Amino acid sequence: MAGLTAKGWITLCGGNAAAEETPRFKLEKLRGRVVFQNAVLTDEYGITTVPEATERVLALQTPDRELLPIVEDVRGRAFRVDERLRKLDLELVVRRYQGLPGIQVLRVFEVAPEGLLELDYWCDVCSISMVEQKPCECCQAETVLRRTKAQSTAP
Repeated sequence: MAGLTAKGWITLCGGNAAAEETPRFKLEKLRGRVVFQNAVLTDEYGITTVPEATERVLALQTPDRELLPIVEDVRGRAFRVDERLRKLDLELVVRRYQGLPGIQVLRVFEVAPEGLLELDYWCDVCSISMVEQKPCECCQAETVLRRTKAQSTAP
């Protein structure tokens, strides 16, 4: 079996090498504001939701009013934890998975008059960045929202 490639090994084991090579997601840049989905359902569609669902699902509302639910991993949770992020015009680098209506946020940029600013949380003590507002993972000092002029927004 010397010289057997990963593709060959998958085929040998009965797997479909072509299916394994098909990307499960694509990277995209999307603009809009992050909102609680239920507020939009009520305000724009007249759909009444139960009270406990009011602040449950976060979504990106694009300029053309499309709602894209946000997968709430650590990066997505940042929009729940820090309400300032929900008040900004944003550009997000996201993963869009085939067959899934939600988006997974990878990078967050503020669309500001001076250009795109990448957002993260910074610890002045340890000089490390984090993706959500919380005490520093190293020293437990408070972190601050940092805006850095974007060098590149490439996914």
